[in-house]
Amino acid sequence: MVAYRLISGLIGAAAFAGSAMAQDDGGTMIVLDGSGSMWGQIDGTAKIEIARGAIGRMIADWPDGRRLGLMAYGHRREGDCEDIETLLDPGPLDAAAVAAALAQVTPRGKTPVGASVRAAAGGIGPGGSVVVVTDGLENCGADLCTLGEELAGTDAGVTAHVIGFDVEDADGQLACLAEATGGRYLPASDAASLAGALETVSAPEPEPARPFVVDEFERAELGPDWTIDHPDPSGFILDAGALITMTVAPGYMGDAEDQPNIFRWTGAEFPEGNWDLSADFTARMGEVQTLGGRRAIVQVGRHADADNTISAYVYRQGNSNDDLWLRLRAVSGGTETRAEVEIAGDLPGYDLAQILRDFEDKGARLTISKRGRDYVGRLTMNGWAMQEGGPEVIETDPIQVLRTTGDPALFAGTLGPEQTVAEFDRIEIVEVQ
Repeated sequence: MVAYRLISGLIGAAAFAGSAMAQDDGGTMIVLDGSGSMWGQIDGTAKIEIARGAIGRMIADWPDGRRLGLMAYGHRREGDCEDIETLLDPGPLDAAAVAAALAQVTPRGKTPVGASVRAAAGGIGPGGSVVVVTDGLENCGADLCTLGEELAGTDAGVTAHVIGFDVEDADGQLACLAEATGGRYLPASDAASLAGALETVSAPEPEPARPFVVDEFERAELGPDWTIDHPDPSGFILDAGALITMTVAPGYMGDAEDQPNIFRWTGAEFPEGNWDLSADFTARMGEVQTLGGRRAIVQVGRHADADNTISAYVYRQGNSNDDLWLRLRAVSGGTETRAEVEIAGDLPGYDLAQILRDFEDKGARLTISKRGRDYVGRLTMNGWAMQEGGPEVIETDPIQVLRTTGDPALFAGTLGPEQTVAEFDRIEIVEVQ
């Protein structure tokens, strides 16, 4: 297998998961609550008027070619759970027709959310979306969680988004319907939040970033796309899809010109513009000790030489506090700039022994993120945190660098006499638009 897979650009069409603007031909059906409670007022304006205005603002930015339909319930007869009407079939946007249809909705009846969503799902094509705006809970006997599961179990791929407008979903029925279909439940309390909720479920989500280049080390040798600075063959091996290294000579990437076992990915290139360089790893950084621990370091960076390098790294200082840091360090023409944040230490709230076990057993991701001339170091934990309730993603402050050079690079080692063993499972560069 080659050392890396090159993926040219961003592949394929956008996949707008979780959005009413999903990549499909089924279109979107808006279901508007026309029950009697929509005459209630917020800040002196009837909720039905607020809803009409919010939908009008939403369709002002509706993209060409995206089909849109409109349905309402409870607007013709009191006490009738079958009062559901399709006002506009899904089709190309006609803003004047939508406005005229909205004007026909005169609140007076019940709230058959479930039956309306079922009818809307039958009126749009596979992969379509239903957006419900309701100020009340289901009161016609439907089990919305069961309905959501039924819709999710069909081949139609219909997604239901529910906006609870001035309603408390205490039992979670509205949210259950949305989440079961892969949609979103959003509460709204006034005109601004309703407009924002409609914008959220109707706007496309950004296309997931795809790797520009990636290497998962699924082979027995590094191969010609990698160069090892001052190799010490006793200190690294490829095994079971991981680059395992335990360099013991004190130092780090960017410290000394003769630092052994700096792994440079010379077969990879950085894209123009913004990018993220990331490495997934596990690391054995020693045990907790009474008077300080192992001085361990794990790095990912862009490296040319000791005078031209930038790296993000986890650093266990091994001092009396035995603290851990996330550091971003750049050297350009011999001039150093750094940003750092303490991520754990011998302080209340931190279980350092557990943190070290999590680095070894669960691992993390180190990233350098470039946005213009700003660079940020980021540590992303794999489902764990440094302390209970703490974040799973930690970032440094940005530093500005006018120009970086060199190859993607990896290093793990020590600043003392003890071994630091790291397994790198994956390295990738993602082009960021």
